[in-house]
Amino acid sequence: MIRFLIMRVILALAALGVLATPVAAQIDPAARGLAVQAQQQNTTLAREASMQGASLTKWRTCRAKLRLALVSTCKIAFPGDSKTFGAGAGTGSKFTVNAFGFSRPSRLAVLLGQQGLATRTNSWFGAGGMSSIADVLAYDPRRSGFSGWSGGVVSLGGASLATGNTNPGTFQPSVPVDRASIFYVQRPGEGAFTVSKGLETFTINAQSATNAIIRSEITFVMKDSSPISITRTSGGFVEIAGMIAWDSAVPGIEISNFAVYGVVSGYQADATAAWSPLNALAAYAPDLTIINLWTNNLNTGVPLATSIADLQAIITKAKLTGDCILEWPSIGGTSPSYGADATRAQWKSALVTLAASNGCAFQDDEALLGGRVGAVSNGLTADGVHETGPGYDIEAQTLQRYTSQ
Repeated sequence: MIRFLIMRVILALAALGVLATPVAAQIDPAARGLAVQAQQQNTTLAREASMQGASLTKWRTCRAKLRLALVSTCKIAFPGDSKTFGAGAGTGSKFTVNAFGFSRPSRLAVLLGQQGLATRTNSWFGAGGMSSIADVLAYDPRRSGFSGWSGGVVSLGGASLATGNTNPGTFQPSVPVDRASIFYVQRPGEGAFTVSKGLETFTINAQSATNAIIRSEITFVMKDSSPISITRTSGGFVEIAGMIAWDSAVPGIEISNFAVYGVVSGYQADATAAWSPLNALAAYAPDLTIINLWTNNLNTGVPLATSIADLQAIITKAKLTGDCILEWPSIGGTSPSYGADATRAQWKSALVTLAASNGCAFQDDEALLGGRVGAVSNGLTADGVHETGPGYDIEAQTLQRYTSQ
C-alpha cells in the first residue's frame, strides 16, 4: 500500500514538471524509433497540408476577378497521362469508351458548378493517345464525323486531328454557345479550313511562314446549341489541336484536358516545335496547371532525375502565368511494375520537394483512395492502375477544395 502511494506521488510530481524525467533513457529503442518515424511522418503531412491552398495566389486572384466580372475567364490546364484522361472510368479494352465525362477534369467541373462557379467544358483536345479515330469518338461521343482524318503533329492532348480531305469533323455543344476557340497548327504548307455553326461560316488559313500554335477566336451571331463543324477547303493538310465553345454572356472557369494515354513525363515536357506540348501549354497561358504524371515513368524505368527535370520544365512554363498543383498518382495492388513501396516512397518524397521548392500545392491521390490495398478493396480501381469513376470523383473533391477556397 505504501509503495502504491509513493508511486502515485512520483507520478503526480512528474506530471507537474517538478521532477526531472530520466525515465526517458529507459524507453525501448524500438519504441523510440517508431516515435521518431511518426514525428517525421507528421512533419511531412504538415508540410504537405501547408501547400494545399496558400500557394495558389495567382489562381485565387483570377477567381476573385472573375467574380467581380473584371475578367471573363480563368483557365485550368490538365497535362497528364491516362489517369488524367479518365481511363478506367469507361468501358472497352482500355476502359476509355465514354470516359471523358468521368475523368478528373470533368468531375472537377461538375463539382465547381454545384458550388455556383460556372465552368466551360464544351471542349476537346487532340487524339489523347487513342489509336484510331473510332477510339477518339468513342471516348467523347460529342465528336462525330472526322472520316479519313488521322493523327497530325503532337500538341495539346497528343496528336492533333489532321486531314487532307474535305470531310467535316463535328462537335456537339451541350449548351447554347456563341463563341468558339479553334486551336490549330500554323506553318508553311498548311491548308485552309472553315468553321461552321448553323448558317454561319468562317474561313481560316493555317498557311504561314511562321510556325505556331494558334488560338483563333470566332464569334457567332446566333447563340444556340447547333453542332460546330470544321472542314478543310483547300491547300495542304490542316491540323486541329482542339476546340472550346462557350456562352460569352457567362464568365467561367475554362477546364482543358490535355492528357494523353500511355505517355511518360517527357512527352508533356517536349518543347521541340512551336506547337509541341510544353510550348503549347505556355501559349495556352493557364491560370492553374494540375499535373499528374510519373505512373508510366515508374512502369518503364525512366530515371528519377529525368522525371524530376521533366516536371520542373512543365512547372516552370506553368508558373509563367499561373499556379500549379502536383498530384502523386494512385496505384492499386502490389505490382512491382509501378514501383515497390520503397521506390514509390522515394519518388513521392521527390514530388513533395518539387512542390515545396516551386510553391506548388500537393495532393496525394494514393492516400485519398486508401493506399494500394484500399483502392482495390473499395472498388476504386478498374485494373489496378486506373481509377474507376468514383475514384476520380474522390480525387476531384480535394481539387475542388483547393480551387474554390
